[in-house]
Amino acid sequence: MSTIYIAEVKNQNGFVKKIIEIYKQQIDECQSIFIKPNIVSIEPYPTTTNPKTLDALLTLLSDKNIIVGDGHAVDTGITKNILENSDLKKVCDKHNIELINLYKKKMKTTKSKRGYKIKTSIIPNECDYVISLPVLKAHKKCGISGALKNQFGYLSKIDRILMHAKIKDIHKGIAEINLVNKTNLFIVDAIETLTKAQECRHGGCKAKLNTMIAGTDPVALDNYGHQLLQKLDPTIMKNIKHVDYAHQIGVGKKDYKINKINL
Repeated sequence: MSTIYIAEVKNQNGFVKKIIEIYKQQIDECQSIFIKPNIVSIEPYPTTTNPKTLDALLTLLSDKNIIVGDGHAVDTGITKNILENSDLKKVCDKHNIELINLYKKKMKTTKSKRGYKIKTSIIPNECDYVISLPVLKAHKKCGISGALKNQFGYLSKIDRILMHAKIKDIHKGIAEINLVNKTNLFIVDAIETLTKAQECRHGGCKAKLNTMIAGTDPVALDNYGHQLLQKLDPTIMKNIKHVDYAHQIGVGKKDYKINKINL
């Protein structure tokens, strides 16, 4: 059974600080840290990671060698200069940290024991510690986008296209990414969310859960997050295939215990 931390809050800063305190020992042992925000498109939060979350984290980790990077959506017509125009780049600039476009860096192709082949960024695995900053929200193709789905940004453009086109199984792909590129800590933002879809341009509707969630097990985090989203939108998919598959192949456990943080 995995432990997840939750707090009912209306801003991210206090929760981020508390979580970093909880995991301080592991973080202190590391020199290089990779931070993976959620930069899907030019849409602001809650489609993408809240700049305040990234700012709070970079401030707390100012003594570390930090790399921030992502690979954005590859839809025709919206891919130009997404990272460069992101509010998250302004945060990185403030801290004198480069926001890396993972598509422009080296990638590696791996084949799992189950025969599933993917090409992903090598950069996260070159760092001592990885922190993922997803936003919990609905997703038209996958049911939900949360801890597991945020690692989709590590994929090559061609793999993303093939999965969205259903040529490759997207649910298996999401799970397999989380074995190839392992994450040490997830800080999931559910203060604001989207129902119906993962972006406003796709029909996503803004809503509030006023909750932050964190932990080391993305399966447990997404299982809990799915239940939160169901309270807002009972029509959301009842069965989240990538969560089930990730559990089956050993990414994490569905069972969890909640440690509530009072801020």
